[in-house]
Amino acid sequence: MKPYFSLDKLHLYHGDASVLETFEKGFYDLCITSPPYNLSIEYQGSNDFRAYDEYLNWCKNWLKNCYFWGKEQARLCLNVPLDTNKHGKQSLGADITAVAKECGWKYQNTIIWNESNISRRTAWGSWLQASAPYAITPVELIIVFYKNEYKRKNKLLR
Repeated sequence: MKPYFSLDKLHLYHGDASVLETFEKGFYDLCITSPPYNLSIEYQGSNDFRAYDEYLNWCKNWLKNCYFWGKEQARLCLNVPLDTNKHGKQSLGADITAVAKECGWKYQNTIIWNESNISRRTAWGSWLQASAPYAITPVELIIVFYKNEYKRKNKLLR
């Protein structure tokens, strides 16, 4: 597959993670991805509004593929919301972490990405009669996983 972008020893590839044949086994060192959040936004013909369990199964499929494509010391950086209000309040960050671990990924850490544009949409409900208020979480997560070996044995890009 031809790189989407290259600069010296850095090569970026773009492909459909839900299709195993997109890349070869042991293809990459680092995968950075932000999958559709299941918010009914149109993504080139893909279904972005599934039942929550179906969405997690879809995530499991491409997370398995990413595991297959990764080298033994591969890293996966996964950008997802902390939680979601679609299909009822769901702890997406925790749930997708559990799914990734089921696929073989080992958890490394979580980076909290504080969104600066959240001030216009902080909460829903009435302060006078808030029967079911909720606060919008002003963060996204970058969850970092590794494949089999945490400590890298070789130096990259040197």
